[in-house]
Formats: sequence, structure tokens, C-alpha cells
Amino acid sequence: MTRTVKEIFQELENMENDNAKLIKKRQEELEAIGPTIEKAKQDIVEAKNKVDAEAYNKAKTELWTAGNTKELLEEELEKLQNNPLVSKKEYHKLAKEITAAAESVNAEILDKISKYFPEFEKLKENFTRNVEDANKALSKLEHAIGKNTESYKYDDQGGLVQRYHGLDYTPKKSVACLLNKFVETYNRMVK
Repeated sequence: MTRTVKEIFQELENMENDNAKLIKKRQEELEAIGPTIEKAKQDIVEAKNKVDAEAYNKAKTELWTAGNTKELLEEELEKLQNNPLVSKKEYHKLAKEITAAAESVNAEILDKISKYFPEFEKLKENFTRNVEDANKALSKLEHAIGKNTESYKYDDQGGLVQRYHGLDYTPKKSVACLLNKFVETYNRMVK
């Protein structure tokens, strides 16, 4: 069964959280070993002062064990903090799986868009035709009906009307740019 990007992300997050917990645990263990080492050092000094060979050997063994434990914990902590959490093979497998899952969803989305695409093309054509029709009608009004009368280019106060270059329709909210970009991008990516 193919996993989703979210499912894979959750797995990665779990790995990261498990690693963080192990790091914290090792840090706590390292902090806890410090007093053991100090106590063993004090026990060695006391055993030397008393010339107690048995206590001295026991303290030396405890110091050796604590020192080796500290070394082991430090090495483990260094690995946990710096080494990858997965092998190179697993890393590339996960990257491929994430990419494949994302591409699968993208393909589904494009399929859905493709179903609506003919409607977008019709809307674009309708919009363009509407603007052209409005401009034809305005041109007919200006030239055939208004007979290019100069006084029509001025308002009642004598000011030049904004459209003094001639009548022209410019939509207040033009969807042409949106539809053109959409159609252009769709054709470039899908077709």
C-alpha cells in the first residue's frame, strides 16, 4: 500500500522524536555518572590514606567502570547527535517514496482540473468575445451613430471626457489575465 506524504512525514517525525528522547536519556545518564566518578576518586584518596588495599581496589574498579561508562555514553551521545537516523539506502528510498506520493496527488489534482479545463477555455472565449462585442458596439455608437461629433468628447462643464481617444470598453474586473495565465500554464504543464 502506498503511503501519503503526511504518513511518511509522521514516520520521520517519530524517528526524530525517538532520537531526541535517546539523546536526553544519554545526557541524563552522563550527568548521573559524574557524582559516581567523584565519589570513586574520593574513595581512592581515603583508601590510600588508610592504606586499605581492598577498599583501594574496589574504588579503582568503580572509577574504571564509571570512566568507561562515561566514555561509552559520550560516544553514544555523539553518534545520536551527529549520525544520520537512517542508512543511505533507506534515505534514498524515503526520498523516492515522498516524491512518488506527492506526484500521485499532483496527478489526481491535474486530472480534476482537466475535467474543468474545457469550461475555463469557454469562459476565456466568452470573456474575450464580450469585450470585443462591447468595443464593436461602442465603435458603432461613436462613429456611425454619434458621427464622431467633437462636442460629444466633452462633458457638460466643458471638460474633456476621460475616453477622449475614442470609446473603448475596459472591464473593471478583468479575468482575462487570470484565464490567459491559467490556460497558458495548463498547456505548458499538462499537454
